[in-house]
Amino acid sequence: MPARIDDLLVLNANLNKTDFAKYLRDREAVLPNDFGGLGDGVADDRTAIQAAFDRAGVDQKFAMILPGTWNVSGTVTLPGGARGLIMQGTIRYIGTAPTSVLVLGDGGTIRNAEKLYTGLNVIRQTISDWSSEADIGITVRNVDASQIELRRVEGFTIGMRTLGDGRGVEDSTFTLGRIVNNRIGLDIWCATATAWNTSIRYYGGHFAQATGVNAAMDRFGIRLGNEPGAYTNHNRHVFDVPNFELRQAGSNIAIPFLNQTSGSAIIARNMRMEACSPLAARHTAGAQDCEYDIAWTNTYLVGIDYTATANRCGNAVINRHRAPASRFQRFLAGVPNTRAAAFRQSATEVGVEGLITIATSTTTATFMADFCFNGLTDLTPTDRAVTLAANRGLGWMLDTSQAKEFALAHWLTSGASGGRLFVRVFDGAGNVHEDIAGDVLASITTMQWNGPAKGWNAGAPMDDANFNRRQTIRVGAAVAYAQVGVIGFDGPIDLQSLRLYGLPEAAPAVLNGTPLLTGALSGSGRREFAAELSWDLPSLAPGATALIDVTVNGARAGDLAQASLVSSTRFIELDAAVWSNNTVRVVARNISAATFDLATATLSVGVTKRRVP
Repeated sequence: MPARIDDLLVLNANLNKTDFAKYLRDREAVLPNDFGGLGDGVADDRTAIQAAFDRAGVDQKFAMILPGTWNVSGTVTLPGGARGLIMQGTIRYIGTAPTSVLVLGDGGTIRNAEKLYTGLNVIRQTISDWSSEADIGITVRNVDASQIELRRVEGFTIGMRTLGDGRGVEDSTFTLGRIVNNRIGLDIWCATATAWNTSIRYYGGHFAQATGVNAAMDRFGIRLGNEPGAYTNHNRHVFDVPNFELRQAGSNIAIPFLNQTSGSAIIARNMRMEACSPLAARHTAGAQDCEYDIAWTNTYLVGIDYTATANRCGNAVINRHRAPASRFQRFLAGVPNTRAAAFRQSATEVGVEGLITIATSTTTATFMADFCFNGLTDLTPTDRAVTLAANRGLGWMLDTSQAKEFALAHWLTSGASGGRLFVRVFDGAGNVHEDIAGDVLASITTMQWNGPAKGWNAGAPMDDANFNRRQTIRVGAAVAYAQVGVIGFDGPIDLQSLRLYGLPEAAPAVLNGTPLLTGALSGSGRREFAAELSWDLPSLAPGATALIDVTVNGARAGDLAQASLVSSTRFIELDAAVWSNNTVRVVARNISAATFDLATATLSVGVTKRRVP
């Protein structure tokens, strides 16, 4: 940089050609004024600016745009050989054809490193109609270890594009100012398979639209995308305190982030959202591990829109507006040790208290309760866990009419890997949904339809090596109930513990153990079953008995049974025993020396499954 700004303003029209060349060579910055540029807002200064940019590239100097309005009728490109660009004035595009107005750095495989681009200020004389993505205010190519300060870009289809061309954009810092009236404010883009766009820091940024600007059209603050077949693993882009005022009105959408990549770790911190759609982001592919932290919004509940082409979820919106403490993940249900909770469902079946047992073999069932077993013959208690045979599982039935996103964690004996996520989904009447796109998404893995089982299983085992032991599950809008669990898809697994989490703003019901699931299979992870009825005992002489058979769905031979009668006397003794499947026989005996004829009373019967010793 020059010692004094006055040195850059000395222009001597009387210098001869040789002296002029020496003057430029000895100075640290090159100006369009040196080549006849005026910056008066009237003349077309494109030729002068390009000449200055070319000289800065050849001499490896800074280019400098002095205060003023510098009209250009086409693209001006600062070569990668230049040290950088210092802008105090404004470049104004006066043309109409879509073009990238200010291009910084070389394309192809050239690394543009240690650059300083500061005060960038590019506007369009006439606001674009947003019909062409070739209409770009500023393109920054292949920068590495550089500092870029954007003061303003206004009126284009794309405000600023960071472009990984034959090489990549990486390890640089962007300070963002006003990004106004662009359909896409910041476009993080890759053009080839050998390029990349990763590990960038962004500070600030006011992404805004004026009222009435292309009002019927969708708009986005920041897009992450790529040409077909180009690099798509955009990762570790961190945005601090961006501000979005995108003017959602009528049927258009206005979303801060559009992620069309399969990258990860797109982190936005302390976002502000005003006049936006109630969505922090739209994901159209396999992006994962992204976080959108919202400091303020006037839409209150904010989510992520997963389009029909999305094949990953597992991303998070952290809404600190109004009630930030409520956003921490909430524990819904869990069994810390399946072996300790194991019980005898019948002489041949084992169940786990708090968990439904799941069969993923071929089924003709169509109703929700008929998919929820209380025990299966292929569950075997070990010393520390319950072994699940192939196509057998444990899990929960959830009310997903409002809550749509859950997290599942499991642990196998000795921390072994294995097991697969399994999800079945149902409508509001409890009828199973079969192979409907968008019904089930998971993080880290693609869910695959299992036709014979009428459910979805993960495409890969859950293990630490593939970073997918923990899974997030998201169900579609039409899903009212979901069966979620872990199965031994690839063979037996020793499942030791299972835990389920949900987002804090919702309190969905875990339906295990409720009458909703006590159909023909009477199954939902219950050790205790009960029934009540009115019993009008006959007149009982001393020592006489009366009996009644009570239906208790789920009761099996060997279960512990008891009964009680709401009565004013202590002299009626009750005995209860499981007589046959789903039937408990109760015997009442008069143990007094007098005859009793009691009024009708409520008889309660309870059945408890035996713990596995």
